[in-house]
Amino acid sequence: RLLSLDPAAGQVKPSRGRWSLEDRVAKRRNVIDLTLLQATTGLRISEANGLTWAEVEMSEDCWTHVRVTPEVSKTKRARRVPVLDERVAQRLQERHDAAGGLGYVIGSPSDPTKPWDRDNARKAVADLYVELARSESVELLMTARSHVWRVTLNTLLLDTVPEVIRAAHFGHDEAVNRTAYTDLTDTGAMVAAARLLRSA
Repeated sequence: RLLSLDPAAGQVKPSRGRWSLEDRVAKRRNVIDLTLLQATTGLRISEANGLTWAEVEMSEDCWTHVRVTPEVSKTKRARRVPVLDERVAQRLQERHDAAGGLGYVIGSPSDPTKPWDRDNARKAVADLYVELARSESVELLMTARSHVWRVTLNTLLLDTVPEVIRAAHFGHDEAVNRTAYTDLTDTGAMVAAARLLRSA
């Protein structure tokens, strides 16, 4: 759904104020791409907003990675994180080319060489999530915010990626990973295992 959204759809020229129609479209593009970036990397919003193009590694025959520097990382530990969807990696490539590889990956809508104000970014994300909650009937997004992608990715990878690797990917230790980033509300695996035991 996010990949299909047109940032210009529904945007109109403001009747007054300093923001132009182009600024509104750029803000909409920012919030969509920020959400895609977080959903496919598990980056915190502050980490995603702090990324410059110098920290993005792109290759035509390999995965795209982002380097979270100690200065941007909440835990002050550097890490290298893959973008887990090639469509999002392609979108990043398009942003990179449009920006000439300069500035922030998700910079200020009016000037991508400057960081996007944290409060403005969080408000734009909240508005998008409420919009998606209504249009896609995803009740969780009425209240959940960008940390939801960390829990989602961690839980999706639970059975296939060792905990120590998942914890390193998300930039915290295993205990925090277990208690704060693993969704245990889906009991499907337990039910399936119980059925196998009964049939044996």
